[in-house]
Amino acid sequence: MALLGEYEHTLDEKGRLTLPSKLRPYFEGGIVITKGVDRCLFAFPPEEWAAFKANIKANADLSARGRQLSRMFFSMAFEATLDRQGRVLIPAKLARYAGLEREVTLAGVDDRLEIWDTGEWNRYVESADESFAEIVEEFAGREL
Repeated sequence: MALLGEYEHTLDEKGRLTLPSKLRPYFEGGIVITKGVDRCLFAFPPEEWAAFKANIKANADLSARGRQLSRMFFSMAFEATLDRQGRVLIPAKLARYAGLEREVTLAGVDDRLEIWDTGEWNRYVESADESFAEIVEEFAGREL
């Protein structure tokens, strides 16, 4: 299972996000939304959330940084189910963190969706595009 692609959507007046019909089967068992990296939100299907959570727990030792990492992901996590129209409410605290207003972009990143403010996503992609060749070069030859 891989979540792929880029989708532009809007939040409704109640802060709900309608997932594209193509992506809904991935979230039939529910959805977990949490704080992401780079001012976006991560949205996981339950089985992928379980793997992500296990990875954090295995790698976040009892150090201060490890505790901070765990707190940031787990305290902000929100479990939900999609309604009949394929909508999910984005909690206000998470929406504020990611700067979500109305226009949002969903980016499939293999095991999760990232939910971005569309303006922020466009700035990120433009910036990342400038260094894309360098990033590929950096990872070339590494076992992925």
